[in-house]
Formats: sequence, C-alpha cells, structure tokens
Amino acid sequence: MKIIILTGKFGMGHMTAALAVKQQIDNSHFNADVEVIDWLDYISPRLANKYYSFFHFLVNKGRKIYNIRYRLLENKKTDQKPDLNAIFKKCFTKLMDEKKPDIIISTLPVCSQFMSMYKEKTGSCIPLITCVTDITGHSEWINKNTDFYFVGSPSVTDKFISKGVLPDKIFETGLPVRLEFLNNDFFKSTNSKDVRHILIMGGGLGMLPKTFNFYESLELLPNTKVTIITGKNNGLYERLKDRYQNITVLGYVDNVYDYMKQADIIITKPGGITTFEAIYAEVPILALNPSLQQEIYNAQYIQKMGIGTIIHGNSKQCLEEIEKMLDYCHLDYYKSNIQKLKGQLSKYKLTKVLEMTICEGNTLANNGFKNIYQPIREDYNINEKISFNIR
Repeated sequence: MKIIILTGKFGMGHMTAALAVKQQIDNSHFNADVEVIDWLDYISPRLANKYYSFFHFLVNKGRKIYNIRYRLLENKKTDQKPDLNAIFKKCFTKLMDEKKPDIIISTLPVCSQFMSMYKEKTGSCIPLITCVTDITGHSEWINKNTDFYFVGSPSVTDKFISKGVLPDKIFETGLPVRLEFLNNDFFKSTNSKDVRHILIMGGGLGMLPKTFNFYESLELLPNTKVTIITGKNNGLYERLKDRYQNITVLGYVDNVYDYMKQADIIITKPGGITTFEAIYAEVPILALNPSLQQEIYNAQYIQKMGIGTIIHGNSKQCLEEIEKMLDYCHLDYYKSNIQKLKGQLSKYKLTKVLEMTICEGNTLANNGFKNIYQPIREDYNINEKISFNIR
C-alpha cells in the first residue's frame, strides 16, 4: 500500500507533523510504503524557495496583513479553491499519475484543496485524510471530498460540525508528534529542585525577542539555567551565543525532545505541534506574545486547559510571569492538568485510527464507521474550571 503525505515548509509545523505521521505509520502494525512530499518543492524548488522566503518575511514584518487575510477567510465558505489552481492542477495530476497512491494524508490546507479538486474532476476514490496542525476551525481546512479529519481538540470538532462536516468524519487524535514524545518512559525528570531549567524556543523560524533586556533579565534569575533554541534565526544566534553565563544558546536542533526532557517550563511561540510536544513531554508552556492568529488560538487552548499561561508585555512583565510560573505550586498545578490531558490523548492515537480504518483490501473502508471510533467528549473535561468549549 502506498501512502503519500503532502505538506510544505510554511514555518516548520506542517512538515514536522508530516514527518511525525510517517514515523508513526512506519512504526505501526500495517505494511505501507510512506513518502512525505513537499508540494511546492515538487512543483519547482526555485518557486518553493521564493514562496517560503515571502512567507518568512510576511510573518516577521507583515503580521497584521497576514492576520487580516486569515480572519477574512476563517469563516467564509468551505471547499476553498487554492491560489493559482489553474496553473498547478496539472502538476497535481502529474504527481498522482507518477506516485499512484492508495491514500493521501495532507498536513497543509492547500494540499487538501488540490486533492479535493482532483477527486471531483477525475472521480477518484483515493481516500483523503486531512491532519489539522493547529487548534483552529479555519474554513481553509474543510473540503467536501475529504474523507476524514484528524483534529487536536473538541473545540475544533465543534467548529467543523458547525460548518457542515459530518461528526463521523472527525477524529480527535491530538496533533501528531514524533515517537520520542510518545515514549512515556522517556520523560522521567532528573532535575534537582535546587536548580530550575527553562527552555526557550522560537519555532522553526526562530521568532524570539530581539532586545537584550529580555535575556539579561533571564540571566539574573537565581538558581536557574536557561537554554535557548533559536531555530533558523542565525542572526539572533550570533548575537546571543557566549554572551551569558547561565544561558546556553543553540541554533536549529533535531533532538528537541532531549531539551524538553530537562525543562521545567517551556517559553515559546505557541505553534500547534510544539504545544502538543510539550503536552507529551509533560512540560508547562508559557506562550510568548502570540501574534499570528493561529498562535493566538493555540495560546487560548493552553490557558483554558490549564497547562500553561500567556505572556503579554515587556521584558519586566515577562520576567514576573516567568518567576510566578516557576513556583513549584504553579508547576504542580500545570503538570497535573497536562498529565490528565495526555491520558485522554493516549486513547486516540493517530495510528490506531488508521489501523481501524484500513480494511483487508488495503483501502479505507467507506461504510460502517458510525460508532466505530467516536471521541468520548466528557473525557476531555479535565475539570469544570478549565474545560475548553466542551458541550
């Protein structure tokens, strides 16, 4: 059986999710040849570089424009047509003819849109699974020819149902994380209570504070070690490395889980994948000045589920929140909620859903899904105080 996972590098969340899905399928009990394809890179590496450079510029310099567009399209009609679809639809047909997949999994809205168009134009019955990579019910993810949706929370389920998606098509699997984060034995803290460890991450694009005041304040925290992962922000890495005694600065790393293992808290831009990696790592999250609209939704989820909090403000205000969060009473509260949420997520593993939806003929079953795998919504109600959009 051939499974194609379509994605792109708009940030690193979509690609990280795709690689995590592949890793989980490769480690599962069914036999499948799984390939991850960067859709834009498949069309043209040169074009992909230009698109990704523009996106990087937009989220760093033009966030207001990005958010305006995001909100304008958020609750508009579903089954949206992808940008430049007249040009790229031939490329998509070429991809399908060349790869001949049995199943398509998409972690990028535009890929789901192209696949839905392809199914409509050709009458193809190739199953399409869309894996939503943020805690959002944005209309861009919803297409009439999608067979199943993997989503991160009941709030997304509610939003999708309100926009016409049948409940039987939605599975609350959480967002996909790499196997290292699914290994419960991996995250056994070895930290001494005498020294607290802070991990600061800016996502794949390294979106972190640029002023030295913030880092100088961290340097002065007593009995605290700080590790900063700047991602692909090479400029910030060069500015910060070897500057502080108690702050270790790293660039892009592949073994984030090693650093999460040691952390007492994570300070980060709240990307969807990073949020769920922290949940599986059982590390409270301090969402740092979320500015992109999907980050704002992810941060609201973090706060309402009681697994962390949000920082808004200058360096002094940030430091006050960090010190407050490092108090062990607060840490225990957050970790208790994380462990409860993690326990619910473990019931709805992505590969378990895939295994249950693959029949003996190596294709997705088209019938008989009612009641086969429906989320138990009340299980997500960690407690009444922190429940999040749960009916």
